[in-house]
Amino acid sequence: MESPSSPLPSRSCEIRRDDVFGRCVLFSPARARRPSDFKSRPPPPPSLPNPKPSCAFCAGHESKCAPQIFRLPPGSLSDWKIRVIENLYPDLSRDAEPSPVPADIPDAVALGKYALTGFGCHDVLIETPDHSVHLHDLSPEEIGQVLALAIKQRILHLACLESIK
Repeated sequence: MESPSSPLPSRSCEIRRDDVFGRCVLFSPARARRPSDFKSRPPPPPSLPNPKPSCAFCAGHESKCAPQIFRLPPGSLSDWKIRVIENLYPDLSRDAEPSPVPADIPDAVALGKYALTGFGCHDVLIETPDHSVHLHDLSPEEIGQVLALAIKQRILHLACLESIK
Protein backbone atom coordinates (compact mmCIF):
# COMPACT_ATOMS: atom_id res chain seq x y z
CA MET A 1 0.00 0.00 0.00
CA GLU A 2 1.25 3.44 -0.91
CA SER A 3 1.90 5.87 1.93
CA PRO A 4 -0.37 8.94 2.11
CA SER A 5 2.62 11.25 1.73
CA SER A 6 3.88 9.70 -1.50
CA PRO A 7 3.24 11.74 -4.62
CA LEU A 8 0.21 11.00 -6.72
CA PRO A 9 0.68 9.79 -10.28
CA SER A 10 1.04 12.66 -12.70
CA ARG A 11 -2.28 12.86 -14.49
CA SER A 12 -3.86 15.73 -16.27
CA CYS A 13 -7.24 17.00 -15.25
CA GLU A 14 -10.30 15.77 -17.08
CA ILE A 15 -13.87 16.79 -17.72
CA ARG A 16 -16.09 13.85 -16.82
CA ARG A 17 -19.78 13.12 -16.43
CA ASP A 18 -21.20 13.01 -12.92
CA ASP A 19 -23.60 10.06 -13.14
CA VAL A 20 -25.41 11.06 -9.93
CA PHE A 21 -26.44 14.57 -11.02
CA GLY A 22 -26.07 14.19 -14.79
CA ARG A 23 -23.67 17.11 -15.25
CA CYS A 24 -20.09 17.57 -16.37
CA VAL A 25 -17.53 17.96 -13.59
CA LEU A 26 -13.83 18.71 -13.40
CA PHE A 27 -11.62 15.91 -12.09
CA SER A 28 -8.13 17.02 -11.10
CA PRO A 29 -5.83 14.52 -9.36
CA ALA A 30 -3.19 17.21 -8.81
CA ARG A 31 -5.50 19.14 -6.46
CA ALA A 32 -5.48 16.18 -4.07
CA ARG A 33 -1.93 17.21 -3.15
CA ARG A 34 -3.27 20.05 -0.99
CA PRO A 35 -4.77 18.43 2.11
CA SER A 36 -4.53 21.67 4.07
CA ASP A 37 -7.38 23.04 1.93
CA PHE A 38 -9.78 20.73 3.70
CA LYS A 39 -8.87 21.68 7.27
CA SER A 40 -11.49 23.66 9.11
CA ARG A 41 -10.35 27.12 10.16
CA PRO A 42 -12.24 29.60 12.30
CA PRO A 43 -13.23 32.85 10.59
CA PRO A 44 -10.88 35.78 11.24
CA PRO A 45 -11.89 38.30 13.90
CA PRO A 46 -13.80 41.18 12.27
CA SER A 47 -11.44 43.74 13.81
CA LEU A 48 -8.53 42.58 11.63
CA PRO A 49 -8.92 43.64 7.97
CA ASN A 50 -6.00 41.48 6.82
CA PRO A 51 -5.55 38.75 9.45
CA LYS A 52 -2.58 37.18 7.67
CA PRO A 53 0.04 39.86 7.12
CA SER A 54 2.11 37.43 5.05
CA CYS A 55 -0.80 36.40 2.79
CA ALA A 56 0.04 36.78 -0.89
CA PHE A 57 -3.53 37.88 -1.67
CA CYS A 58 -3.37 40.92 0.61
CA ALA A 59 -2.48 44.39 -0.63
CA GLY A 60 1.25 45.06 -0.38
CA HIS A 61 2.20 41.40 -0.93
CA GLU A 62 1.60 41.22 -4.67
CA SER A 63 5.14 40.01 -5.34
CA LYS A 64 4.39 36.81 -3.37
CA CYS A 65 1.51 35.89 -5.71
CA ALA A 66 1.36 33.89 -8.86
CA PRO A 67 1.78 36.02 -12.00
CA GLN A 68 -0.84 38.72 -12.35
CA ILE A 69 -3.10 38.70 -15.40
CA PHE A 70 -4.61 42.13 -14.76
CA ARG A 71 -5.83 44.48 -12.04
CA LEU A 72 -8.42 47.19 -11.70
CA PRO A 73 -7.83 50.06 -11.91
CA PRO A 74 -5.29 49.09 -14.58
CA GLY A 75 -2.61 51.75 -13.97
CA SER A 76 -2.50 51.27 -10.22
CA LEU A 77 0.52 49.47 -8.77
CA SER A 78 -0.47 49.25 -5.11
CA ASP A 79 -3.92 50.83 -4.83
CA TRP A 80 -5.88 48.10 -6.60
CA LYS A 81 -9.51 47.16 -6.07
CA ILE A 82 -9.70 43.87 -8.02
CA ARG A 83 -6.94 41.53 -9.22
CA VAL A 84 -6.87 38.44 -11.42
CA ILE A 85 -3.86 36.15 -11.06
CA GLU A 86 -2.87 32.73 -12.36
CA ASN A 87 -3.95 29.84 -10.18
CA LEU A 88 -1.04 27.85 -8.72
CA TYR A 89 -3.32 24.79 -8.40
CA PRO A 90 -5.58 24.96 -11.46
CA ASP A 91 -8.26 22.40 -12.27
CA LEU A 92 -7.72 23.15 -15.94
CA SER A 93 -4.45 23.44 -17.84
CA ARG A 94 -3.49 26.03 -20.45
CA ASP A 95 -0.77 23.66 -21.65
CA ALA A 96 -2.96 20.60 -22.12
CA GLU A 97 -3.71 19.48 -25.64
CA PRO A 98 -7.45 19.92 -26.22
CA SER A 99 -9.26 16.61 -26.72
CA PRO A 100 -10.47 15.83 -30.22
CA VAL A 101 -14.21 16.22 -30.12
CA PRO A 102 -16.02 13.32 -31.79
CA ALA A 103 -19.29 14.05 -33.56
CA ASP A 104 -21.27 12.15 -30.93
CA ILE A 105 -19.62 13.89 -27.95
CA PRO A 106 -22.85 15.10 -26.31
CA ASP A 107 -24.19 11.53 -26.33
CA ALA A 108 -20.86 10.02 -25.24
CA VAL A 109 -20.44 12.45 -22.34
CA ALA A 110 -24.11 12.10 -21.40
CA LEU A 111 -23.65 8.34 -21.16
CA GLY A 112 -20.42 8.64 -19.18
CA LYS A 113 -18.38 6.97 -21.92
CA TYR A 114 -15.98 9.79 -22.57
CA ALA A 115 -13.66 12.08 -20.63
CA LEU A 116 -12.26 15.26 -22.15
CA THR A 117 -8.82 16.63 -21.40
CA GLY A 118 -9.08 19.40 -18.84
CA PHE A 119 -7.93 22.12 -21.21
CA GLY A 120 -8.70 25.71 -20.25
CA CYS A 121 -7.87 28.59 -17.94
CA HIS A 122 -8.55 28.51 -14.20
CA ASP A 123 -7.61 31.83 -12.65
CA VAL A 124 -7.99 33.42 -9.23
CA LEU A 125 -10.18 36.50 -8.94
CA ILE A 126 -9.39 38.60 -5.86
CA GLU A 127 -12.49 40.76 -5.41
CA THR A 128 -11.02 43.05 -2.73
CA PRO A 129 -7.67 43.72 -1.04
CA ASP A 130 -9.41 43.46 2.36
CA HIS A 131 -9.36 39.88 3.68
CA SER A 132 -12.35 40.32 5.96
CA VAL A 133 -14.65 41.38 3.11
CA HIS A 134 -16.43 38.75 1.01
CA LEU A 135 -18.29 39.22 -2.25
CA HIS A 136 -21.67 39.32 -0.48
CA ASP A 137 -20.33 42.13 1.77
CA LEU A 138 -19.63 44.43 -1.18
CA SER A 139 -21.98 47.18 -2.27
CA PRO A 140 -24.07 46.57 -5.42
CA GLU A 141 -21.73 48.93 -7.30
CA GLU A 142 -18.65 46.99 -6.17
CA ILE A 143 -20.27 43.66 -7.08
CA GLY A 144 -21.06 45.18 -10.47
CA GLN A 145 -17.40 46.06 -10.91
CA VAL A 146 -16.37 42.50 -10.13
CA LEU A 147 -18.93 40.98 -12.49
CA ALA A 148 -19.15 43.53 -15.26
CA LEU A 149 -15.58 44.77 -15.37
CA ALA A 150 -13.26 42.05 -14.10
CA ILE A 151 -15.03 39.01 -15.49
CA LYS A 152 -15.90 40.71 -18.78
CA GLN A 153 -12.29 41.87 -19.19
CA ARG A 154 -11.00 38.35 -18.50
CA ILE A 155 -13.40 36.87 -21.07
CA LEU A 156 -12.11 39.39 -23.63
CA HIS A 157 -8.50 38.35 -22.81
CA LEU A 158 -9.39 34.68 -23.24
CA ALA A 159 -11.16 35.33 -26.54
CA CYS A 160 -7.83 36.57 -27.97
CA LEU A 161 -6.05 33.26 -27.30
CA GLU A 162 -5.64 31.10 -30.38
CA SER A 163 -6.20 27.92 -28.39
CA ILE A 164 -9.62 29.11 -27.13
CA LYS A 165 -12.44 28.79 -29.65
